[in-house]
Amino acid sequence: MASSSSPPPSPTPLRHVAMLPFMAKGHAMPLLHLSRLLLRRGLASAVTFLTTPREAPFIRAAVAGLPGAAVVELPFPSSTSAAAPAAPQSTEDLSSPSASGLLDLVSAAAALRPAFADALARLDPRPDLLVHDGFLAWAEAAAAALAVPRLVSLGIGAFASYVSVAVTAQKPHALVGSPSEPFELDGLPGLRLTKADLHPPFDDPEPAGPHWDFVCACRAAMASSRGTVVNTFYELESPYIDRWNQEIPLKMWPVGPLCLAIEPAVQSALDPDLAGWLDSRLAMDRPVLYVAFGSQATLSRAQIEEIAAGLDRSGLDFIWVVRSKWLDQGDQLEGRFGDRGKVVQTFVNQLGVLNHKAVKGFFSHCGWNSVTESISMGVPILAFPMAAEQKMNAKFVVDVLGVGLRVWPSDYGGARGGDDDGVKGGLVTSEDIQAMAKELIFGEGGRRAAAIVAELAVSARKAMDTGGSSFENLELMVREITEISRVEQATSG
Repeated sequence: MASSSSPPPSPTPLRHVAMLPFMAKGHAMPLLHLSRLLLRRGLASAVTFLTTPREAPFIRAAVAGLPGAAVVELPFPSSTSAAAPAAPQSTEDLSSPSASGLLDLVSAAAALRPAFADALARLDPRPDLLVHDGFLAWAEAAAAALAVPRLVSLGIGAFASYVSVAVTAQKPHALVGSPSEPFELDGLPGLRLTKADLHPPFDDPEPAGPHWDFVCACRAAMASSRGTVVNTFYELESPYIDRWNQEIPLKMWPVGPLCLAIEPAVQSALDPDLAGWLDSRLAMDRPVLYVAFGSQATLSRAQIEEIAAGLDRSGLDFIWVVRSKWLDQGDQLEGRFGDRGKVVQTFVNQLGVLNHKAVKGFFSHCGWNSVTESISMGVPILAFPMAAEQKMNAKFVVDVLGVGLRVWPSDYGGARGGDDDGVKGGLVTSEDIQAMAKELIFGEGGRRAAAIVAELAVSARKAMDTGGSSFENLELMVREITEISRVEQATSG
């Protein structure tokens, strides 16, 4: 946490920051926001993104018009066999957000190592900081060879980060008799977790196998870095930030919510048709539920039907962002709900939707970017976690913060289902969706969540404003990097 005493002079700007995002838009976005902050606040003179040709158009569009920002492409090496199946080059190539699919992509990404090392060495001026995604552990070797300091971006919050480390160390879930039996972590009294709250491999007290090996490799690379930069703010996750910084010899820097680095005009920008529809709901005093499950979610046709029926019977006005990969050819959702339901299959500025005064709830998969955006805009959440650490995020949103409600699979019993997609037991039913959506918008539980999230939205903006905790932490982070580098250069000289 930043000191309350008189701040020291602004640090010497970083000469050149290199950014290496993972091949997923949700992982790249926080780094894009971070680069905007560093450049606009004069904390860095230049930022260069090293990314694949597949991701480069998205990155270039995001930094267009930002002085000091550049993009260098890292091509995947050509396959040596024409018969070999094409390796995935993006999360969009994965059929589902499963652990095995992620590991396939991580393995394919390792082929970028030589191109990355060469590109990093050729950057001029030589970077004095590399910020890389935690999934790309192999970036450590190239940075070490050039004596470039590193920070690691995990793409998740402090709660999920700390709990995953603490359960690994303490193993409290080794003593429970069922996945639904609660346990506590030392140092966090009152937080009751179950094995069913944890995502693989952390739900296993004795983890093993390829996924665990991957986690260990990531942790080892992170341990030799200068710290982890986290898209959160101190006031939101202070117990977990404090525990991390007390127990783990690796500094955690909360510098978010990074979505607030976007200019207010961009935050509120919407397609004219969508803006007009939302304006009409506001004029009629009809609250809107925003429904979106991220770019990586995979939903079965049966689950889509349950969602559609639940939304339809709820009587609520809603915007539902639907991915074309969820639908078979000939499937039609647009027009099914009349003027009350807006189904969108194109890009939506999520922050712009959440920022609209008509939107009073967010039915979300609880990806961390979505959680921070919803909190920053003061919108309560209906949680439907599906993959990765989303169950931990849902636990944090609903039980710790109290800024949302949750839907559950119909036969949820805490036992692992056939897939490690985070949805255990079966379908979330239309009846549950109908009831909980109405409760979020009109019920007492929703009113309590809305009141709490409104206060947190104010705290989020204060954290990012001049003198706020995240504003100061970013400056302290840059100062620490530059000072340590200066000392090391003097010592080696």
